[in-house]
Amino acid sequence: MIRSEYFENSVSRETIDKISKYHEILIKSNQNMSLISKSTENQAISRHYVDSAQIIKYLDKSDKLILDIGSGAGLPGIILDLIKKDHKLNFSTHLVEKSPKKSNFLEKVNSFLDLDIKIHNCDVKQMKIKNFTTIVSRAFRPMKEFLNIIYQSEIKFEKIILMKGEKFMDEFIDAKKHFEINCEYHESITNPGSKVFVIKGVSKI
Repeated sequence: MIRSEYFENSVSRETIDKISKYHEILIKSNQNMSLISKSTENQAISRHYVDSAQIIKYLDKSDKLILDIGSGAGLPGIILDLIKKDHKLNFSTHLVEKSPKKSNFLEKVNSFLDLDIKIHNCDVKQMKIKNFTTIVSRAFRPMKEFLNIIYQSEIKFEKIILMKGEKFMDEFIDAKKHFEINCEYHESITNPGSKVFVIKGVSKI
């Protein structure tokens, strides 16, 4: 069972048990594939799971259909799906991951934890479903490149939540040269130098 003050204060024991099982699968699978950096395995709970979970506070009952782009190990999508009931939210989670190996891992987790996550093994530009209420992404691409992908993919959304590291301002300034961005950003609870961007409108200049 994982130990985390954050999760112990915010979710049920049943949910912690599921996060613990996810952790076991992830660490075991990480021996043969690059799901998370091996140097962060010992800090995976705070570095990856709590980091992903913190964005739940920027979701509400209007967030019905969530797309995690470049999901990789399922972060933040799987964590958000695991904790949603504890926060009285009821959304459908979709993960898009181009790598077949990582998609197979996501399918394995989905089945083992008895989740109902929809997993798309394709480039985001090949997504057949185009309408989502919310897009989330963590450690995927620079903001300008990410917004270009959304624009080219013709995916519709009401909100984008991006988790950005310490170079967040450089990324934001670069993206603003190409897009009008209606957003706010918030402090990360796991890294003082990181930010959580909540974008409610984007248009290409």
